[in-house]
Amino acid sequence: MKKTFFTLIISVAVCAGINAQYCGNSGPGVCTPSGTLTQPGLSPNSHELAPVINGTNNSVIIQFKNFNTFNFGGNTVTVQSIKLDSIGNLPGGLCWATNKANNTWGNQEDGCIKVSGTANGSIGQYKLKIIVTANIGTNIPGLDADAVGLKYFVRLINPGGNTPCIDTTAGAFKPYTGNEPNCPVSIDEPSNSISTVQIQPNPMSTSAVVSFYSDKNTTANVRLTNLLGSVVSSQFIDVNAGENTFELERNNLPKGVYMLTISTGKNSVTRRIIITE
Repeated sequence: MKKTFFTLIISVAVCAGINAQYCGNSGPGVCTPSGTLTQPGLSPNSHELAPVINGTNNSVIIQFKNFNTFNFGGNTVTVQSIKLDSIGNLPGGLCWATNKANNTWGNQEDGCIKVSGTANGSIGQYKLKIIVTANIGTNIPGLDADAVGLKYFVRLINPGGNTPCIDTTAGAFKPYTGNEPNCPVSIDEPSNSISTVQIQPNPMSTSAVVSFYSDKNTTANVRLTNLLGSVVSSQFIDVNAGENTFELERNNLPKGVYMLTISTGKNSVTRRIIITE
């Protein structure tokens, strides 16, 4: 068993090469870990990540929590650290950086990745090629993170274009024709007590009416975040079983793309909203 295990390590220990599309400025000033993740991996999931807009300056934050253990070659191994070597297959014009100067996190440590730049690629869905070095008592360089569950997709759309749902069965790139319908729920959501969320109008200029259905009486937190992941407004509202509505005010926010999240305890639903002039 031990001989087979270390033969497998040797078989994947290929040089990771250059840091594909690396911005080169990793460090604490790049982004701030949320510290709220309870499970290892990347967050939000690909379905909930706002799409990148072609021809515009973009900046999105992906949160990360390192593993305690993972299965490698049929063996459960304890992770001492993981170093992010490269993120390939980003849309053209984008690069990545992290909150750690050495792009390395210890066992179960929280981190974050910033993807930024002016996108100039073909519209469609990109499956990221994430290469890491895992230290499990010995270094395993050149490990494709997909093998340990770090599978991630980024969508690139034209300004004002539709946002199709993520196709997790797709390969490295799935082109969009520009005629795809919007994802029915805009952002895929787990089953929970909040559903059928609608925002009218969207885009909005001064205010919008948000309507949704709840299957129980509860209290919800309504949170608006920008594409950097910073909370720009937050309020609690009383929710009745059945249909609910509330007015969302702009309150001098600059124009741009925001994420509206309605959460009740552990459950949440997120929608993308655009503020215009």
